[in-house]
Amino acid sequence: MSVTKRIVTLIFLILIVVLVFQFRRENALKWHQENDYRWAQLPFRKHGKPGFKQLSASKTKITFSNQLTRDQITNNRHLLNGSGVAVGDVNGDGLVDIYLCRLNGSNILYKNLGNWKFEDITAAAGVACPEQFSTGTALADIDGDGDLDLLVTTLGGPHFSFLNDGLGNFTDVTNSSGLMANTGATSQALADIDGDGDLDLYVTNYKKSTVKDHYLPQELEFDRIVKKVGSDYEIIPEFQEHYTVKYLNKNILMRYEYAEPDKLYLNDGKGNFQVVSFTDGRFLDVEGKPVSEPKDWGLMVRFQDIDEDGDPDIYVCNDFESQDRIWINDGSGNFQAISKLAIRNISWATMGIDFSDIDRDNDLDFLLIDMLSRDHQKRHAQSTHSAPIPHVIGAIDNRPQYSRNTLFLNRGDGTYAEIAQLSDVQASGWSWSPIFLDVDLDGYEDIIIATGHFYDALNTDVLARIRSKRYRSLGNWRNKIFEFPSLSIPNIAFHNRGDLTFEEVGDKWGFSTTDISHGIALGDFDNDGDLDIVFNRLNALAGVYRNETVSPRIAIRLRGRSPNTRGIGAKIEVLGGPIPQSKEVISAGIYLSSSDPLSVFATGEVNKDLTVRVVWRNGTISVIQNLKANRIYEIDESSAYSTDIIQGFPVFGDELFSRDVSNIINDLHRNDKNNDLMVGSTRGTPGLFPNNDKGQLHQNED
Repeated sequence: MSVTKRIVTLIFLILIVVLVFQFRRENALKWHQENDYRWAQLPFRKHGKPGFKQLSASKTKITFSNQLTRDQITNNRHLLNGSGVAVGDVNGDGLVDIYLCRLNGSNILYKNLGNWKFEDITAAAGVACPEQFSTGTALADIDGDGDLDLLVTTLGGPHFSFLNDGLGNFTDVTNSSGLMANTGATSQALADIDGDGDLDLYVTNYKKSTVKDHYLPQELEFDRIVKKVGSDYEIIPEFQEHYTVKYLNKNILMRYEYAEPDKLYLNDGKGNFQVVSFTDGRFLDVEGKPVSEPKDWGLMVRFQDIDEDGDPDIYVCNDFESQDRIWINDGSGNFQAISKLAIRNISWATMGIDFSDIDRDNDLDFLLIDMLSRDHQKRHAQSTHSAPIPHVIGAIDNRPQYSRNTLFLNRGDGTYAEIAQLSDVQASGWSWSPIFLDVDLDGYEDIIIATGHFYDALNTDVLARIRSKRYRSLGNWRNKIFEFPSLSIPNIAFHNRGDLTFEEVGDKWGFSTTDISHGIALGDFDNDGDLDIVFNRLNALAGVYRNETVSPRIAIRLRGRSPNTRGIGAKIEVLGGPIPQSKEVISAGIYLSSSDPLSVFATGEVNKDLTVRVVWRNGTISVIQNLKANRIYEIDESSAYSTDIIQGFPVFGDELFSRDVSNIINDLHRNDKNNDLMVGSTRGTPGLFPNNDKGQLHQNED
């Protein structure tokens, strides 16, 4: 090689190094340390609009796709429920990485190199999980050492557990972790349910496979499964592990296929888990009696402080006729079913859930999603799997299920009004994952939903054609799936107008890609203070969407005390923006997936000072004032103070912070024409930032 060529080659290599360094420098944050927190300035973009831009694989180098063979589909239709994605900084370099699960082949861990470039480091990290059907995944610090460990569920097991060394190198501890199961698992959620500081784990189970994939339709006819014994009916022995039979409304005999029971695990603080019983009194029904083991079709679970008393409750989303399970925590890790009258009806096939204070009244609302099409023609061409069960007159606590999305507005008294049709979010097509996210940063959280299915299983024309056939072989019966048309449909974005109504804006926000999306997770991949999106899609490349919103924002990340090092279960409240905002920090609790626990809030004007209040899982509180827009703040739990309530005032150490406590006193002064004092009961648990004039005392102006 000539000297000239060597010089050119050397210059070229130097340029590559400089460019790589520049890429990482552009995404690096320059931190400033304060007494109780640290902060970094976010890059400010002047041009852009609310919404997203899908980035190509040639840009990101993320070439992952989730493919299934024809034989795999025909042998087990449950594989078509898809796989998830987990997002988090696995090597501590300040850039958020991506882990994608695969149904057919190895999973992939992508290291974030900066400037929207990613590198496959799966082999070096040791987290491929080959030769299994990987479904759900979560990145969480399960051993309390400050880094993100990895959990992976599968259809049929084993469920993997990996401990991180802090540099993104993982050790497989599945055999000793207590999670070695062979169930048809789907989603996961983690939270400190009993107040001991570590993260406990709930895993929803579906079923490894359905009897419909193992028997011909004529073999599963009702009369061949159910027999009469005396005056009662029972399942014949061959099918007792799969079916149960019971009466509905005392006169309708129904047969149901069992799924597999969910699992709740307690953490010993070191990442070792012990499964607990559902039937020993830890879980009670609405009457306070121990429950039998639920064998529901579990799709998703969320730990969330539903009753807002400081500890995580459980919402389990169940498919088909399995009603959702809503468990309220008594503070010690024991649970009781929510009152029958709290929620009067729900979705029929609940695929996913997310929580938000949609009207910013300081109460927590939530959304359940189902499969109702937004297309008028499709809606009339699709049927529901639910049986036409008549409702008994006078039954007010039976909680009927409907095949549509349901949105629940918190009344502030422990009950909810279902307003999905009022809000115009009752239909989003075959949906899997809903996420509340303030896309346009106006202070109100919007909704994004991952949608689509391999086949239009509700198509009435195909269903009628199938029912008319007498299948003679199991192979032909299984192949019926391919008679259905595909159900690739647009993903959905609903803009929150702030008045309890939403507008579908998928096209406007660059979020209407037509595909089959299952897992979805959020993370700030370019460190600009807004949340970007990654999808795990079936039979297509993973989708990576860059958030294009340029409105001022503030990003909050928590550093909790060990073992809860990410502050899971803490509540962040922001005052001083366009409207008071709040968010609970969760771990996993998305369909098959897990987002990075970064919270982003709208700030309105750039020059306004903000106040942030963090209520940590153990009840201590951090209050930080004079925060600025377009910064990320990392708040340390070591700054928190224990709180004593003295006549309604919270005391933080030696400082006294006053607040309105009218709703503690339970008195409300209202003006009337006679100048008389009218006393009424105010609502619920007090909040630091009351909205409008609710619960406040007023002077008489007459």
